[in-house]
Amino acid sequence: MRCPYCQSEDTQVKDSRPAEDGAAIRRRRVCPDCGGRFTTFERVQLRDLVVVKKAGRKVPFDRDKLLRSVEIAVRKRNVDPERIDRAVTGIVRQLERSGETE
Repeated sequence: MRCPYCQSEDTQVKDSRPAEDGAAIRRRRVCPDCGGRFTTFERVQLRDLVVVKKAGRKVPFDRDKLLRSVEIAVRKRNVDPERIDRAVTGIVRQLERSGETE
């Protein structure tokens, strides 16, 4: 994993634990070169999902873009960020289980 601070290729995992009801792994990492600490998440990706735009153009599905869109939709409401993340995770799982890639 590349360090987001100094771009070093050699980072070390300091702590790993399950996240999102076991659907992902949260890893705390440290860079031995600059001492920077950061967190990464690993998720199982069953299929490469593709979004078909109105014009017919196909773009790769981006979970983070869906998460940002939902956050924008509920920004004036008092919604727990964990609840939003669980909802997005449920949507992604449902899409992956549907069997369709588009």
